Amino acid sequence: MIKTVEDFLKLYDIRNQNVVIGFSSGPDSCALALIVNELKEKFNLNIILAYFNHGWRVEEAKKEEEFTKNFAKKLNCEFFIDKAPKNLKKTEEFARLKRYEFFEKTAKKYNSKVVFLAHNKNDNIETLVYRLIKGTSTIGLMSIPSKRDIYYRPLLSTSKEEILNFLDKNNQNYMLDSSNSDEKYKRNLIRNKILPKFAEINPNYFDSIENLIKNSIATRKIVDNYIKEIENKIISDGKINHQSYTALDIEIRLEILNNFLYDKLKYRNRANLIKLDSFILNNENSKTSLNKDEFLVVKNNKIYLRKANSKISKNTVNIDKEGIFEFENYIVQIKKVKSIPTTFPKDNENICYLSLDFPLEIRHRENGDKFSPYGLKQGSIKLKDYLINRKIEQDKKDSLILLSKNKEICWIAGLKISEKFKANSENCYEVKLAQKCK
Repeated sequence: MIKTVEDFLKLYDIRNQNVVIGFSSGPDSCALALIVNELKEKFNLNIILAYFNHGWRVEEAKKEEEFTKNFAKKLNCEFFIDKAPKNLKKTEEFARLKRYEFFEKTAKKYNSKVVFLAHNKNDNIETLVYRLIKGTSTIGLMSIPSKRDIYYRPLLSTSKEEILNFLDKNNQNYMLDSSNSDEKYKRNLIRNKILPKFAEINPNYFDSIENLIKNSIATRKIVDNYIKEIENKIISDGKINHQSYTALDIEIRLEILNNFLYDKLKYRNRANLIKLDSFILNNENSKTSLNKDEFLVVKNNKIYLRKANSKISKNTVNIDKEGIFEFENYIVQIKKVKSIPTTFPKDNENICYLSLDFPLEIRHRENGDKFSPYGLKQGSIKLKDYLINRKIEQDKKDSLILLSKNKEICWIAGLKISEKFKANSENCYEVKLAQKCK
């Protein structure tokens, strides 16, 4: 196991820096921390254990916090403990968002570009089986990535059995989360009831499934690169060229359609994709419903999406402080940061940095809205005129998500920030927009 992690550190050239370890006091994170501690001198690493208390298992969490402090003392390393606010919604989605926000907060506090998470081979296998049961594509067959942004998973090829044996040989105790035995959670059901049946057929099923994951990752890279080249040629301004699309082989068409409709279909399986592909091939001026909100349209040699109802939603979320907020099918996160990043997000990204003064609103457009596009030095213009000048289609105009201060727009999400609200060194907030996980 030590050799596995050592090879991982070499592969990603992780050395001479602070590393944050997402620590839960469970066996996986204990083993990971022990191994990294064993290698810290060789790679010149400074370890910080980061424990986040969700506030759900009160008594257990108290013991876990104490365990974390003692464990850090044993390793002679730093630790950072934080607790979720009392008003945090008790859903896995919000807990995950808050946990990752905590990890990023810890990384910034200790000037770290690396956060280790202790997902293991069992987690990877359970994720794949869960996706197979629920339905997945070749992308889903890749399961959990070993690296994503600042997050690294050195134990992803190590089994739970190996981890427990390692801890036993090193006389290291650990804590167990009582919720792991509750089979109302589907992953626990897979772990406790379904996977043991796999072992009856093939005792080495873990290695077989892991090989499938590795092959899927390698194959997916080849496919993605090839499909991306084609998409760059036939997709422009969010619209697919109909003639170019119909000239492609069906498997390539389905890959493009799968990407194009990524979050639009309740069941994005092969049968539904073939049905939509057939609609595209047999129509030159028509539309078909994708869901209650959107149509797939074929018109003027273009394939594109259109809102089913162009009526502007009156939904509004009032914001009087930083935090995480729900707006329709999205989550908006606003938090104050110490400095403006050196690499500023592009206009089309769902993240921006602004100078803000509460209260604010998250909403769609309204009559009378004004906007001062970034770079415009001569005051505000009508939002409607700006959108016309940008040639934004009617349906897209109505679905735009806005962060506003009264009638003055601070940010058109994914499009442009306001000159009046651009960030400065004294007042800088990071604003993120993300779709809810399904």
